[in-house]
Amino acid sequence: MKTDNRLYDRLYLTESQYLKCEGVGFAFEARISVVGLGGIYMLTDKSYPMGTVLALRILGGADVVEADGIVRDVEADGFGVEWVKLRGNNEDALKRILDRLRAA
Repeated sequence: MKTDNRLYDRLYLTESQYLKCEGVGFAFEARISVVGLGGIYMLTDKSYPMGTVLALRILGGADVVEADGIVRDVEADGFGVEWVKLRGNNEDALKRILDRLRAA
C-alpha cells in the first residue's frame, strides 16, 4: 500500500482551468495542471534536472504569484516543483487562486 505523505492538498485542474506559468528572469512558459500550497506540476516540453531551483511566476487572473521552486519530479510531459520560498503576499495570492479554482 502506497502512503501519501504530502503536507498540502492539491487541485488537479481540467484543461480549461490550466494556469499559465512563466520564468522570472529567464525565458520559460508552461501550463499548470496540478497546483497546491506545496508546489505545482507543469506541462511543458522544457526540462530541468531534479534539484534545479527556478524563479517562477503564476498568472491567475488578477492574482500573480512569484516564488522560487525546486524541481522534484521530471516526466515526459513536464515536471513538478516544490515551493522553497512562498511567503507573505505570494502565499495569500496563491490561496485566493486556489479558492477561485475550488469554487469553479
